[in-house]
Amino acid sequence: MFSASRVEFIGVLPAWEPHEPLPPGTVPLDKAYLGACARALEHGGFDRALIGWHGAAPDGLQVAAHVAQQTRRLGLLVAHRPGLLAPTEAARQFATLDHFCDGRLALRLDDDGEPQRDGDFLERGEWHARSDEYLEVLARAWSSARPFDFDGRYYRVKGHLAPLRPLQGRLPIHCGGASPAAARLAARHADLYLMAGEPLAGVAVRIGTVRAAAARAGRAGAVRFGLSLRVILGASEAEAWTRAERLLASASRGQVFDDCLWSGLDGDSATLVGTPEQVGEAFAAYHRLGVESFLVRGFDPLGDALEFGRTLLPRLREQIPLRIPVEAFAPF
Repeated sequence: MFSASRVEFIGVLPAWEPHEPLPPGTVPLDKAYLGACARALEHGGFDRALIGWHGAAPDGLQVAAHVAQQTRRLGLLVAHRPGLLAPTEAARQFATLDHFCDGRLALRLDDDGEPQRDGDFLERGEWHARSDEYLEVLARAWSSARPFDFDGRYYRVKGHLAPLRPLQGRLPIHCGGASPAAARLAARHADLYLMAGEPLAGVAVRIGTVRAAAARAGRAGAVRFGLSLRVILGASEAEAWTRAERLLASASRGQVFDDCLWSGLDGDSATLVGTPEQVGEAFAAYHRLGVESFLVRGFDPLGDALEFGRTLLPRLREQIPLRIPVEAFAPF
């Protein structure tokens, strides 16, 4: 069974203007800039905004609470690293914020790679196993009608009952990571598996891997797929490439895949370079593989939010079919 629904577009919310390195002693938070970016994303038609995680960033839940007051419908995707809080306390905090956000909150699992800065000395190979327990406790805290116990390797809970649940019932969970362990974790818990941008063939393989893992976990069809891509636009293809080459003088146009996908600019996600029509065709090709959510960003958060909302998102909504399986949204 199918239902008409829009493909989802996610923007990125920085806590400060990222053009220049912060001078020593500078507070990495600019409320006015953050609010302007949030309103630009909402005005431009983005569905959600990612509030990221890294060691220098302000607390994501507090940022989300501020952004919720600056916007009316923009969904908030908060990056969260399991392990710093007990999962029952995290369940309480996210549930509370979801009520203040009027049910607009979602959770993205994040591994920032340097957990020792915050006192977390878990061996790297155990991160996914601990996160698996963490998400299981979260799910039970949001769903159990009776006090429950949990006795795992990393977490023990006795008699927990959450009087406050998320306004949505439970929060959507976004997971990522290219390793087999990350695929298994997403298969067991994720509503959406987010991939870094790469050529079409690689994305197809990763979708197939996670789909197979989800089927083995008894969740066939429960995981949707998202893709993170940088975008550089121009009124012509030549103008777009000129803009791209100014951003990184050492990048080479020889690193082009699938006509306009360039791997030369960003270490964590590839970049689409071209006119809105060309970029729209590339997004549509990913959608045909099964990608239903796109995390879209450029290199100037505020300016790009305005430009993408004016020129790119309308084109994408025209070029990408709107029919998505209802099963993809079924609770588990």
